[in-house]
Amino acid sequence: MKKILPVFLFMAGWLVFAGMGKAPEGEIPKPAIDFTATVIDDQGISTKCSLVSWEGQLFFIGTRGKGTVSIPFEKVKKVAFVGESSGNKRDAQVTLRSGEIVAVSFDGESRFYGTTTFGTYKITAKNIKEIIFE
Repeated sequence: MKKILPVFLFMAGWLVFAGMGKAPEGEIPKPAIDFTATVIDDQGISTKCSLVSWEGQLFFIGTRGKGTVSIPFEKVKKVAFVGESSGNKRDAQVTLRSGEIVAVSFDGESRFYGTTTFGTYKITAKNIKEIIFE
């Protein structure tokens, strides 16, 4: 009986961890609220997306100085990425619907997700030039 217990525990652990793999490439997070935005990448290609999210969330999260900020999509009119990536950070100017402009740095590997008329869409911050919300 004592010899069977380690085998049983190993199999139970394997079953648990085997189910923790990555989601299939075609799947993206489905947010509760449908925001629509047009993404312009660093090649100048525009892609209109619905059901957009930032890392699966309905807000941008980045740094401002030494602090961390989160800006809800409902407040955002446009995000314009400025300059080149440096140290895996990407600087941006977030234009709010109120007209205020906020300087924020994003992790260059953060992902923006959306759904298009032709399929799913995802892009890393380091490859985005601009995001314009409708």
